[in-house]
Amino acid sequence: MAKVLIIDDSSFQRKWIARAVEELGHTTVQASDGQEGLNLVDSERPDCITVDLNMPSMDGLQFLTNMGARTADVPVIVITADIQEDTRKQCTELGARAFVNKPFAPAVLQDLVSEYLKTTE
Repeated sequence: MAKVLIIDDSSFQRKWIARAVEELGHTTVQASDGQEGLNLVDSERPDCITVDLNMPSMDGLQFLTNMGARTADVPVIVITADIQEDTRKQCTELGARAFVNKPFAPAVLQDLVSEYLKTTE
């Protein structure tokens, strides 16, 4: 199955997201901020990425900016508690393909992950 990178500063959220993704049969790797996420993009080569926007150190926007073209074909799903329309537009311009507002039902994320992983197979 696929490998999904989960980037969120909350260990609770990372575990919750991982559980939802693993129920689909995929493996997960986890990072607590954008910099750790970038390192894992290079070393783990994920098939899909979920990223929170509000994190200390390197936030989700900085992650998307720094990720650049190196993983243009890897779908990124932004998961956040609050997102303004300008921020949504900026994320899309930086390569994000979908947005999930917290709190959300696991099925919402599972549907998106399944949809985007079908397009990368």
